[in-house]
Amino acid sequence: MKNSIIYLLVISFLLQSCYSYKTISLKESQLITGKIYKIEQGDKFVKAKLKTVNDSVITVEEGNVEYSLYVKNIKEIKEREFSPLKTVGLSVGLTLSFLALIVVAIEASGGLY
Repeated sequence: MKNSIIYLLVISFLLQSCYSYKTISLKESQLITGKIYKIEQGDKFVKAKLKTVNDSVITVEEGNVEYSLYVKNIKEIKEREFSPLKTVGLSVGLTLSFLALIVVAIEASGGLY
């Protein structure tokens, strides 16, 4: 039982990954090719991988489609960051919820004996 709990924790940690987005300034920050950004143009958000950057146009890839976005039309750009605390918290929370569900099911069926 102890090993299965450890395996469950490891699997849920590997399958979960939580990211947060931090707003950055185009003028002060350097955009990195290959990173994923959340870009707002008007009322539309695009989560995409950055391909190329120049002074007036940013080219991003969303799925298999490439978009060219004009820098002057971008209202906000957010950089994706991995959040280890959210990932661990979610993994532990899911594992504890799963274990609680197992305990309730065992008790409802009359126990182990």
